Amino acid sequence: MKLRIALGMLVVGMASACGGDGNGDGGGGAGGASGTVNVTLDEMNNSGKSGRAELHSGAASTDVTIEINGQSDNDTIYVHTGTCDAPGEEIVHDLGFTTANLGQGQIFVTLDEVATGEYILDIHDDETDEVIMCGQIPAQ
Repeated sequence: MKLRIALGMLVVGMASACGGDGNGDGGGGAGGASGTVNVTLDEMNNSGKSGRAELHSGAASTDVTIEINGQSDNDTIYVHTGTCDAPGEEIVHDLGFTTANLGQGQIFVTLDEVATGEYILDIHDDETDEVIMCGQIPAQ
């Protein structure tokens, strides 16, 4: 009987340690910002395409969802340093490709590491590699 009580208390204690901070997000993990950061993707190079991205905090990564205005299939999604007018040459994170005017990907750093105002999210045309949409990831 004492063993059952001790095990029950252990399970309850472990469950409450994993329960988050009471705001319904289940906890953000060490070092991660909580919440969502919105990025407006502006048309670039007369592409006729624009969109909106949401960056969602995860325990050790950032989930990205993108809605695109205009036809976009197989266009590459990247994170660079810099600004949309002067992006860094190095691809900091490769999020994959657009599909049916949507994009999804994951940045393998926490939201507070990418939402610093130092990075951009851009989408490149799959045939020309020209930037067709871009947005500054704002500081959180």
